[in-house]
Amino acid sequence: MKFEKAFNPIEDFDFEALEDSDFREDSVREEIISPIIKAVGYSTARPFKIIRSKPLKHPFVSVGSARKKITCIPDYLFEVNGEFAWVLEAKGPNENILEGKHVEQAYSYAIHSEIRVPLFALCNGREFALYHISKGEPILHFDMRSLAKYFDNLKKYVSPENVTKADFKLAKDFGLHLKRLGFHEFESLIFPNVPVGFIAQLDPDLFTTGSGIKSEEGDSYVMTFDFGEEILKQLKGKIPDQAIEMLLKREDGHRKNVQFSDGNFHVNIDCRVGHELQENSDEIFLPFIINRVL
Repeated sequence: MKFEKAFNPIEDFDFEALEDSDFREDSVREEIISPIIKAVGYSTARPFKIIRSKPLKHPFVSVGSARKKITCIPDYLFEVNGEFAWVLEAKGPNENILEGKHVEQAYSYAIHSEIRVPLFALCNGREFALYHISKGEPILHFDMRSLAKYFDNLKKYVSPENVTKADFKLAKDFGLHLKRLGFHEFESLIFPNVPVGFIAQLDPDLFTTGSGIKSEEGDSYVMTFDFGEEILKQLKGKIPDQAIEMLLKREDGHRKNVQFSDGNFHVNIDCRVGHELQENSDEIFLPFIINRVL
C-alpha cells in the first residue's frame, strides 16, 4: 500500500507571519489566497477567469422603506465559461469572517442583480469560510493550517468543473434573507399593501399572519408577521370586526385561526426583523415583529 502526501498549495507559508501587525489584508491576498485559487484551477484568462474587485453600477440593496449601500466589493469574482460563478473576499487576520458586517456585505454582493452567484467565501489567513446563499451556516469552514486536509473538499465546491453545479436558490424565508443582508438592525421597515388572508393565535397575546413577496429580481419568499393584542386592535376597520372580536376572546386550551374566505384584506405594515428563529416540521424561519399598522 502506497501513501501519498496531501497537496497543500501554501505548504511553505509560515503562519507566525499572521502575528505581525504589518501582515494585513493585501498580504493575505498575495501570500495565501493567490496560490490557492490558482491551484483550484483559475487564472487571469478565460474560460476560468479571475476578475478582481468588480464594481457594481448600482451598489445598493433596498427592502421596503430601507436602503443599504454595498460598501465592500469582494476581491475576487470567478467566471466559468463566460458566467459568474462565485466570489471570494480577503480580510485581515483579525477580522471576523463567520458573522457580522463582512459576511453581510459579501452576501449582498453575491445576490445582487448584477452578479447573482450561489456561493461566496471569506478568508482572513487564519480561517476559510464558504457559504451558500440559501444556508445560514458555512457549508465549509476550516483552519488554514489544515488546508491540506480540506483542499479536496474545497475543490469539490469551487473548482471550475464543479462550481456551476451549485443551484441558485435563495432562502425561502424573507426574515432570514434580511438578517443575512444586515437589515435586522433596522427598527422600522415599511411594507405597503400587504395581503392578510388569515390570522392565527399562537398564545393568548400573540398572533401571526403571513404573506408571500417577490424581490425586484423575481425571487419569491415567504414572510411571517407576529404581533400582540395592541396591534390586533389597530386592524379595526381594516379587517372584519367579527374576526377581531373572535381572536380577543380567551378560551383556555384553544387557539383560534381566522381565515378570510372572501379574499385578502390589504394593510400597510411598519415592522422589524425579529431576533428568535422559529422552527416547525418543515422549515426554520425568522418572523417579523409588527411595530404598528399604518
